Amino acid sequence: MQTIEVTKPRKMTRREMREVIGDKPIHRAEMRHMVDLYNQIQHFRMAGTNQVGAAERSGEPPGDFAKHIMKKLHGTEEEIARYLDEMVSQTAVGTWAKSIVGVGPVIAAGFLAHIDIRQAPTVGHIWRFAGLDPSQSWLGAVKARALVAELAGSGLLEDLIPVVAGRVGCKTETLRKFATSDINDKPIKLTEESLSKAAAKRPWNAALKVLCWKLGESFVKTYNNPEGYYGQVYVSRKVREEAMNKAGNFEDQATSILKSKRLGKSTEAYKAYSQGKLPPAHIHARAKRYAVKLFLAHYHWVAYESEYGAPPPKPFVIEHLGHADLLTPPNWKKKE
Repeated sequence: MQTIEVTKPRKMTRREMREVIGDKPIHRAEMRHMVDLYNQIQHFRMAGTNQVGAAERSGEPPGDFAKHIMKKLHGTEEEIARYLDEMVSQTAVGTWAKSIVGVGPVIAAGFLAHIDIRQAPTVGHIWRFAGLDPSQSWLGAVKARALVAELAGSGLLEDLIPVVAGRVGCKTETLRKFATSDINDKPIKLTEESLSKAAAKRPWNAALKVLCWKLGESFVKTYNNPEGYYGQVYVSRKVREEAMNKAGNFEDQATSILKSKRLGKSTEAYKAYSQGKLPPAHIHARAKRYAVKLFLAHYHWVAYESEYGAPPPKPFVIEHLGHADLLTPPNWKKKE
């Protein structure tokens, strides 16, 4: 049997990566593709590693070649991460994001890929795009069709657009655009069907929402780090949320959730909601979301100031977060 010699691929040096990147401007689409590729390879590598481990535990080792492939995939992961690191380091907001404990080059690249500060005059625009605005609602095809059918007899379709937009939680102009143009932005006739399809669209970016979830998990894992600014924000917010929950401040929310969701009566969640309280997992999620939204507020601050030479108009953080002492982003020197 012929022996197959497997050679170890040579990694690109940082100098070579810089030469590949060159002085060309960073394209968000390219960065998005690289982040997606990294996540796909990581998913395959983790799945393959689990399979190799399971085979070994069962007494049927897959052989050295399978292990070698897993190592190659891991090496490719690392190389993409290094490439993204170089790309992110070319921007002020990317460099700032990487300075935050819990934010690595891949997560920083993800935010750069999905957030265009020129389309986000306030942090509220980013929150909505990331699915962190509680006023938004994803109806889906069935509910959207039922809503439009219910309202169709009450007036002209054009007059229904603001009403439907209000129910979904999106801008009227955005819904009108989706309902009156096709996938290639060519004009189409406004019909019940086109309005229903527009209302059924997810009102946020799914990839960005997942990225925010990963960021929140990272903050939770780093809360013991004395330099972990947002991890400590998570902890302090959780303590506050727990106190408010104990005082019954969330009773209305608990009652509403209990009515709208089907929960097993034997679950801890049902017991908490039925007593007018939010379960621990809900409190954890609220505190984590708060830390992520604060990070995004600071991300918006740094990106806005880098783009326009001045901080964003006040008092957007005070209005939305209620903490005047958290206005200045950590690790960021205000421009004069």
